[in-house]
Amino acid sequence: MRRFLVLLMLLLFPALAFADCLCDPARLLPEGSTPVVTENSYLSENVSITITAQRSHYTDVFVADIYLRSLDSFRRVLGNGRWKGGSQNIKELAHDNQGILVMTGDSSTHFSSGLAIVNGEWVRSTKSKDRDLCLLYRNGEMVTLAAREIDYDALQTDRENLWQCFLFGPSLLTADGQAKSDFTAAVRPENPRSVIGYYAPGHYCFVQVDGRGTASQLEENRQNRGLTLPELSEFMASLGCTCAYNLDGGQSSVLYFGDDVFSTPYKHGRRLDDAVLICEPDAAAINEKE
Repeated sequence: MRRFLVLLMLLLFPALAFADCLCDPARLLPEGSTPVVTENSYLSENVSITITAQRSHYTDVFVADIYLRSLDSFRRVLGNGRWKGGSQNIKELAHDNQGILVMTGDSSTHFSSGLAIVNGEWVRSTKSKDRDLCLLYRNGEMVTLAAREIDYDALQTDRENLWQCFLFGPSLLTADGQAKSDFTAAVRPENPRSVIGYYAPGHYCFVQVDGRGTASQLEENRQNRGLTLPELSEFMASLGCTCAYNLDGGQSSVLYFGDDVFSTPYKHGRRLDDAVLICEPDAAAINEKE
């Protein structure tokens, strides 16, 4: 029913899909202002990012709270600029795409099937019976769909309204934003994690979880255990997210901000085939032309 109402609103009031400002303008600087940057924050007329470090279950968790004027600032970027174009390190992905904040993507290029949408382009349209989907609509709304409930014909009908589709999963919260305890995914044990959270159109978060420290290191509080899926679900619910989705994790999990890696990737991380990225809208336009 919720998806039907959203589609109806877009059909009846198309201006809602391309609002002048998705979030409350008071969250951003006035037009023409110079961006203000600190070691853990970025604020401009288009983007607001504030990163906080928390500790949960013997684990460092970094939460990047994000407000956006336009979805032009919420991008997926691919290794070497193309679908199945190979891998790059996180710094290369950030610099090549003028990213302010960058986090591990969904590694959907490694799957043999499943819907993948990158910045409005349907790069793969096949079905997957095994993976939940995360959909980001052009009006700023984000929803997750359980694998067994996906109506691919309906998604095709809604094609023009979809901005991103992520494939890794699983979804982490119930339809009413409550923590889940039951997951079909195999990645249940404690692990490094990368998560997208959603509050309202224009308000999101990137959450990165360090992990895979040894028992002795954990006792000395020198490294990180990682979170299980139930723990991760509880954490996302505690942030007040109404929707949350697990992306690729493990050694791939990394958060990049301020021209450097912000987190502590396991074994220094690995090269990535894709990432999610926050940038200024003019940077996105330049990257599209290139």
